[in-house]
Amino acid sequence: MGDVREVSVMKRSGEDVVRKVERVAMEEPLEVYIDNEPFYTTMRLPGEEIPLALGLCFTDGFISSMDDIAGANYCSDLSVNKVNLFLSDARKGEGPLPQKRRQLTVYSSCGVCGSDLIGDLTKSIPAVAKRMTVPFSDLFLMQKTMVDKQKAHHLTGATHAASLFDGQGGFLAFAEDVGRHNALDKAIGKLLLEGRVHEAVIVHLSSRLSYEMVVKAARLGAEIVTGVSAATSLAIETADSLGITLIGTLRNPRGNIFTHPERIL
Repeated sequence: MGDVREVSVMKRSGEDVVRKVERVAMEEPLEVYIDNEPFYTTMRLPGEEIPLALGLCFTDGFISSMDDIAGANYCSDLSVNKVNLFLSDARKGEGPLPQKRRQLTVYSSCGVCGSDLIGDLTKSIPAVAKRMTVPFSDLFLMQKTMVDKQKAHHLTGATHAASLFDGQGGFLAFAEDVGRHNALDKAIGKLLLEGRVHEAVIVHLSSRLSYEMVVKAARLGAEIVTGVSAATSLAIETADSLGITLIGTLRNPRGNIFTHPERIL
């Protein structure tokens, strides 16, 4: 597999030492260019680079649909570590590119207090309307679908995953990566390419729930976001403000519903 590498390892337990071959997840940099200008740099699991680049731009609010994109390809040197996105004339007419950046967070964590951040988020992202409900037990079936697809994680234990579902629990998209943000951006990017991004209302994550992940889900218009691990305080505040049902530590048969429990039957 291109996303897994075998390496020699020395395993030690007390005085016992054994040399074995271990499978580890690949991690390589990806440069995202926009109209031939470098814009993003991120670390990721190789594969699905164009969906990742599109998802990054979408969840960052830089594009709103594929109508903003005229084309996407690997850069001319044929490196899979460089992707070039080309803006449509309509998107270019909306104004210049924002300042180039080399990080994935929606805001810098330095000097930003929680209340100010929540205020900014509610101004820039519309609150999610309540359109659906789901039986609590159905969430575990969706989560199992994600877990069963985590091939790289099963081999290495070193990757995250994200899965997107519609309001009836129907599977829409899956992605896996060494970065939890990348996994979600890849999954969203796949739906963008298919023109189905509006169908996604339930997001399952293999990771902890941070405010960045909630913001990405909010830009998608998702109503329910779950994670295998715990949620941060700012993630809970953000989800509550934006009308999202946030469920942490979702492990059959348990789960912590932090916000807007009315969607869960």
